[in-house]
Amino acid sequence: MKRVFSTHILPLILLCWVVLQANAQVTIAYCKLGGGCQFYQTAYSYAEIDGMFNYLGTFEKDKGILVFFRNKQQQDIHYPDRKRGPRELNEYFGGKCEPAIAKGGMAPFPEAIQPKNGNWSVITAEPVTKNCPAQLTAQLKSVSGLKSGQKVFKKPFSPDDLLPEKTPWLSIAPNGYKAFLMTRTAPTFTNTYDFEVVSPVRITGSLLTQIRIPNQATCEVRTNFSYQHTP
Repeated sequence: MKRVFSTHILPLILLCWVVLQANAQVTIAYCKLGGGCQFYQTAYSYAEIDGMFNYLGTFEKDKGILVFFRNKQQQDIHYPDRKRGPRELNEYFGGKCEPAIAKGGMAPFPEAIQPKNGNWSVITAEPVTKNCPAQLTAQLKSVSGLKSGQKVFKKPFSPDDLLPEKTPWLSIAPNGYKAFLMTRTAPTFTNTYDFEVVSPVRITGSLLTQIRIPNQATCEVRTNFSYQHTP
């Protein structure tokens, strides 16, 4: 087992991430109380969304439309709506007629912050590991995929330019973004990226790597980081 970990796991993490897009793709809805919903068909499968939001298998099993909205207490909420189709959901939140369903998963929130173009420096905190075999710890701590350098961001903003690999993103709040990568191999590897644009010159986030090994506790490595614009 030690030999398998030491010779194959790190290359797998770096080179062999496979997004499971061959399965049915999830529809998400960005809703506003009294204002209806915007719908998107994402590039993510039900299994991936289940892993991304830690729904413990229930979303993959029972399906539904993943709903994001801000409640009256100004809290950002997400939940799987299994009772309503797009039209019914849109009307439930105050919309009218049959809504369109676009491709993607990045909602153009009016209040979203656009980061400045220019040089950005990434600062990575010391990763924290949990339930990981000793021979994996050093390798996993070195894998983040985050790089400093010159950035020219898309408008509206997408975290695409902050990572070397291309992966679909979801807006989870006006300035919050989430991405998820999963391998088909055993043991199963997942990477969950969270980004928040705090201001035009600062972006914070975290990377959670999980390795599910049969008959063992899930190995987790969490790395917090921040990007800072440097004049």
